[in-house]
Amino acid sequence: MHSGERKKRPREQSGFFHIILISNFQNLIFNDPLERYQFLRYVDKYVKKYGGKLYAFCLMNTHIHLFIRTDHLSEMMQCILHDYSLWYNKRHGQKGSILRKPFTSYPKFSQQSLLDTVLYIIRNPYVDGLCSHPRHYFWSSYAFYFDDKPRLSEYVTVDPSIIRNAFSSRAELYRVAAINPKQEERRAYEQFLEQTNRTHLTDDQVLRHAKSLAGNLDLYKLPQKDLNQLIIRLRKHPGASIRQISSVLHVSQYYVRCTLDSPAS
Repeated sequence: MHSGERKKRPREQSGFFHIILISNFQNLIFNDPLERYQFLRYVDKYVKKYGGKLYAFCLMNTHIHLFIRTDHLSEMMQCILHDYSLWYNKRHGQKGSILRKPFTSYPKFSQQSLLDTVLYIIRNPYVDGLCSHPRHYFWSSYAFYFDDKPRLSEYVTVDPSIIRNAFSSRAELYRVAAINPKQEERRAYEQFLEQTNRTHLTDDQVLRHAKSLAGNLDLYKLPQKDLNQLIIRLRKHPGASIRQISSVLHVSQYYVRCTLDSPAS
């Protein structure tokens, strides 16, 4: 294998997944409300077809967040992406995919990580400054959790159980959803660490530590769950940089950063 080649890793297929879809070339994914409605229809169709459940969604301008429970992740997502791209291209008289492939997925396991992921998704437009509170963003699942007749309910079904099990009322969710995670402080701390002790670690040291943490497992054939845990452990101790983790594990720096920014990390 050539040194620059990336090895494909097995994708988890069964469980709870935070799915992120990104537009090609950072173009707008949706040009008008009709396209958003149609995308939600396809999500609803194939989540139900494959026996899954949708717990949260947020349709942004250049990316999409979904939180889904399924036993057929790749098949389900291929159907959603294929049908939406086909419909979109026919409407605009063009070819190619409006959404980047492959899609990104992060499996979630603990009850706390399920709640954190739902909150992360519905807060997304709020954190980005697109609204004064998550409840005011029209294109998310926020209204499904306590409203009697949620907006968008004729296009998609959302299971409210994760939020309702955690919050006793609409008011309680409103208070917690308004908490804006301080990403700026985290970034500043990471940059400080990058410029201090992390500069003294060599790539060989990081690679040896990664192999030690992986035990007898092949670093380049780890399941996605184990890979993500290894990334987090290397970041915390011995304090490897994002570039070093990317280099020794043969994954992109973008993947490393997304894993570290995931609510469960």
